[in-house]
Amino acid sequence: MAGYLIRSVILDGATELMRSKGVRSAPVTRRAGLAGAALKDPDLLVSAAAVLRFFELAAEACRMPTWGLTMARGGRLATVLGPTWLLLRNARSIRQMCDELAENFDLYTDAAVVGMEAVAGGGALLNWSTTAGQHDSEVQMAEFALCVFAKEIRTHLHPRWMPSAVLFRHARPAGGLALHRATFGNDVRFNQERNALLLDRATLDAPMKGRGAAARALANRVIRLDGERPGKQLPNHVEAVVRSLMPYAPCTIEDVSYALDVAPRTLQLRLQQEQTSFTRIRDAVRADLASKYLRYSELSASAIAEILGYADLTSFSRSFRRWNGQNLRKVRARGGQGG
Repeated sequence: MAGYLIRSVILDGATELMRSKGVRSAPVTRRAGLAGAALKDPDLLVSAAAVLRFFELAAEACRMPTWGLTMARGGRLATVLGPTWLLLRNARSIRQMCDELAENFDLYTDAAVVGMEAVAGGGALLNWSTTAGQHDSEVQMAEFALCVFAKEIRTHLHPRWMPSAVLFRHARPAGGLALHRATFGNDVRFNQERNALLLDRATLDAPMKGRGAAARALANRVIRLDGERPGKQLPNHVEAVVRSLMPYAPCTIEDVSYALDVAPRTLQLRLQQEQTSFTRIRDAVRADLASKYLRYSELSASAIAEILGYADLTSFSRSFRRWNGQNLRKVRARGGQGG
């Protein structure tokens, strides 16, 4: 479910960053139109426009022009995009990854657009912009988005890789550019006609790392395919993938197996060794998310049912009563939200 809602995981670390600057997050959250729970729980669906407002208000409250950059340095594209990132994992080159990011970004949100534009010499501009009607300023989110994109490309090349240049529509911020240059290199341009990373041909033609030996080794360590006792982290890892997929995809065992790069049968066997199952984990996530959406969002019960993969509201209501022993409507009323 894309539209103009995004997962609150994008706010991860905001409370701690504000606290480090001596700023309380609650007043800023209220001004932005976000529920306070959004800063504590990464699984809520929140208004993209409210997140844009929050980024700008937080930067102002903290007197921190580099708010967006600082937030992005702790984030990964996979965490922010959720299942959309899975579509990029089979790309053969950085160029293909960027093309697919641009083509499929609307699966993540309609509040922003990503584009690829060819330039002379075989390079390209990877553009990012909010769509009309979101917020009057995109400064912090533009820097956040381009930093996350650059970090993702860097993971597939080498730690010191930098784009040929970075372009921002906004004016040069107050203070120095040390963090910008540490993130993007020395060619940082402001007052441009777009927000974009300038990528040269060598970068774009570079092969992707991901589904090769390194990714397989990571998956093996996670689920101990070498025959050792399965790691206790496996159910938690599966739960994390389910939570990421749930708002956007059917979230079948095949979907989760693809994300972990293992066969569905293998995943099920390893979970059985942990005295659990994929169905049990998914059901627990549904129960948890249902309660959170009902209490902390303004989504209708029908929309929540759709997000959680139910064919209709009646099926969702039956499951909710089974999980909680309570009527769905009563819980929604106590949450103080419209439904």
